Amino acid sequence: MTRGEEIALNAMKKELKSLSKRAALAKNKTESCMSAASTIINCRKEASEILKSEKSFDEQMKLIGVLADKEKAAFKASKQDLIKLMDKENELRFACDDLQGEISRIEFRHSMRISA
Repeated sequence: MTRGEEIALNAMKKELKSLSKRAALAKNKTESCMSAASTIINCRKEASEILKSEKSFDEQMKLIGVLADKEKAAFKASKQDLIKLMDKENELRFACDDLQGEISRIEFRHSMRISA
């Protein structure tokens, strides 16, 4: 493999790593948006159980505060455009797959040159 091919291949691998991270982040955002309603419901159920418990008022408020933060995050996630999130996730996933395919082809061609 020439020095130029090696540099190009390393740059492609670095870009693939970056794309993979961005794709994983996009997937997490999509999943948060899709599960927002169930998260809100679960937070409210847990808050109800906490209020029915025999715990002190301060303990109850501390536990409910954590649930309130979780619920706020779920409301924020639910307001995002799910279609746009899914489009972005798929775009990044396809870009990763294309780049991975190109890297595999280059490595395969190089391995064929070595064995020949």
